Amino acid sequence: VLPIMERWPEIETCVECSAKTMKNVSEIFFYAQKAVVHPTRPLYDADEKRLTDKTRKALIRVFKICDRDNDGYLNDAELNEFQKLCFGIPLTSAAIEDVKRAVADGCSDGIVEGALSLPGFLYLNLLFIERGRHETTWTVLRKFGYESNLKLGEDYLYPRIQVPVGCSTELSPEGIQFLSALFEKHDEDKDQCLSPCELANLFSVCPTAALSREIGVASGPIFEQLATMAVYPHLRRVYYLHDSNLLQKITFGAALAALA
Repeated sequence: VLPIMERWPEIETCVECSAKTMKNVSEIFFYAQKAVVHPTRPLYDADEKRLTDKTRKALIRVFKICDRDNDGYLNDAELNEFQKLCFGIPLTSAAIEDVKRAVADGCSDGIVEGALSLPGFLYLNLLFIERGRHETTWTVLRKFGYESNLKLGEDYLYPRIQVPVGCSTELSPEGIQFLSALFEKHDEDKDQCLSPCELANLFSVCPTAALSREIGVASGPIFEQLATMAVYPHLRRVYYLHDSNLLQKITFGAALAALA
């Protein structure tokens, strides 16, 4: 079996079975189902032995979202939150150390000052796939809205909200708190404004097409309709536009207005 798989790397699984003796018949059905539900090919380039470009892009987005303090690393608390979000159970301290040890053994810059780096996160998923546990990576990707083509699904990007006739929508206190934390996370210099670089970093986890569709980037200047915030006057700020109509600085109040 092993020589066959080494000769043809495109073969994901090879099992000896017998319909007469019923040897490994259940395993055949298990691996057939696994190949359909959790395919390897979209995730892994068997010829070059690396993650596909789409997989890397998706995992980088997942990493940025889970990096709550925006320091470029996943600490133990962030790893635990990631684990609970994707798999519903926390990691023990011993399990976290085992993960770090496995990453450190195969990726020189995977662990930095006790935290998991982006290269380490990518290597960890590569390790799962190479060890035949690609369902782990698929579980993560699907939790963050990815479909089998490694694109974010329409239902994830544009969830349907039923608004009764005569009613309107507004941000809840929890929504304001979430957006406030998001703004503060990306306001690296703490000047209460998002520079073009900080703004680009904030929206780097958003698909370009979806972002353009929502705020009209393709058809006009970014956020050109923003004005002072009547709903949240205590958050009102001034924002500036560059001569070329590209956003120069956007402040907290304007960010909330755009995302509301």
